[in-house]
Amino acid sequence: MIEKPLEVIPLASGLANDVLLLKGQHQSYIFKWLRHSDALGLDRNDEYCLQSLLAQAGLAPEVIALDPGRWVLQQYISGNSLADISYSHEKKLRYTARALALIHRQQPAWQGTDLWQKLAKYVARLGAKEQLQLACFRNDLKTTEQPVLCHFDLSFGHIIVQDTIRIIDWEYAGWGDPLTDIASAAEINQLDESSVEALCWYYSAETGLVFDKQRFELNRFFIRWINRQWQQLLQQEVSHE
Repeated sequence: MIEKPLEVIPLASGLANDVLLLKGQHQSYIFKWLRHSDALGLDRNDEYCLQSLLAQAGLAPEVIALDPGRWVLQQYISGNSLADISYSHEKKLRYTARALALIHRQQPAWQGTDLWQKLAKYVARLGAKEQLQLACFRNDLKTTEQPVLCHFDLSFGHIIVQDTIRIIDWEYAGWGDPLTDIASAAEINQLDESSVEALCWYYSAETGLVFDKQRFELNRFFIRWINRQWQQLLQQEVSHE
């Protein structure tokens, strides 16, 4: 049984969710209306299964209740996001690299989809040209390395700084190449070239990874392509509403 909220505060209205803070006297919660799940290829049961596992590891908010077609109620995590906190840009990059490394070390017992499976759903709704482009990227980016858990949407606003790092908004998470996840973080945070280099350096310091610069740049190009397909899908969805 949750505490009756004393105040309902709108926090955000995005393409995938509308978010409300339910503020109580002793406990507060996050309530999300879930939007465009099918168009964005989002499996909400899968998403919140992963989030529940990561909550047990102390990395994500606890899921309290879920109607996968409509809404989710979850724990409110107090603390400031990197987007709101008055850290220097360099310190934000260090925290982002640390958050990426922390995500990539997780080994949840989760049978969720990988990035390529998610993207196959995207391009199936777009057409033959996009399917061919995806096949080319998959060939160019093939690797013998084992996939790791990736967030694929790690903006500064999704990293909550307390005594430890906690991370929110896992709807695009899946198994993938850590370089793709790092490239995604660079794009979503609109980092300039010197900041991208710093992010990669801090990530290497956290993990020991030696960057293949050519492969990383291809991943950045790949992420920009994904973002264009995503926007095209959303335009289709909105035009049909």
